[in-house]
Amino acid sequence: MDAEETGWTLVGSSISHKAIIECELVLTATGIDTRIERNGARWLLFARSEMEHAARQQLEAYRKENKGVKRERAPSPSIDKGFVGCAIYVAIVWTVWILESLGLLGEFSRNGAMWAYAVREQGEWWRTLTALTLHGDAAHLVGNTAFGVIFGIIAGRYYGSGLAWLLILLCGAAGNYLNALVQADRFVSIGASTAMFAAVGLIAGMFFRRRFISGRGWRYNAIPIVGAIGVFAFMGIGSERTDVVAHLTGLFCGLLAGVVVASFNLLRIGKSGQVLAGVTAIALLGIAIVIA
Repeated sequence: MDAEETGWTLVGSSISHKAIIECELVLTATGIDTRIERNGARWLLFARSEMEHAARQQLEAYRKENKGVKRERAPSPSIDKGFVGCAIYVAIVWTVWILESLGLLGEFSRNGAMWAYAVREQGEWWRTLTALTLHGDAAHLVGNTAFGVIFGIIAGRYYGSGLAWLLILLCGAAGNYLNALVQADRFVSIGASTAMFAAVGLIAGMFFRRRFISGRGWRYNAIPIVGAIGVFAFMGIGSERTDVVAHLTGLFCGLLAGVVVASFNLLRIGKSGQVLAGVTAIALLGIAIVIA
């Protein structure tokens, strides 16, 4: 195998992707670098050649300790640390805020807001995206910045930064569109919180789809969804100015997308796929801003 020829040694194999992922998590938790490859119907687990002995010891200890014990299923291997996507998110929303405060964006605050009538009746779809970059005041911006970093990092870890933020953006826009469908014509909404609740939904959908607790009924496996609803109840319902419907629709869209996307092996996307997803998200938002 190529992996063996470049300093990697085969330490495990299985026809079960779940089993090989569990072994990978065991080694990763002990600081051993790993990689997974597929050879026909089997999944192969490699460790750095210099760590082969330690890797085999850890896997043997894991098998002995868990022999005959029903394991809880891990939601997903960590893909990256999630920091890059969050840094770009913070840079975008703060740049828009600063430029708008300096009066350098012209009518963007008016043309970019999620105006229900314009979205629903006039087809101004870009407002569902641009509204995510606008904020009413500094407190609004700071709150969404903190909210976005926390849940953006978590989503980025399990989806990869590029894919996570593309999904957050699309689900946030979808949440705004659904919101426009049910609101009165004069209703106007701004803020990244719709996308942030989409991030919460993506995380909950991932954990739910990957069977958060194995060997239990659906009520136990629905714990992540209950947790997401708890976040919505705690953070999504506030003052009269809070757009509760947008928070709910964002959460719903993220949850639905999470359940669907988590059905796939996201490790296959690779770094190039993550970069492409991230660039697509930035380009899509950029196009919307230019149109507005």
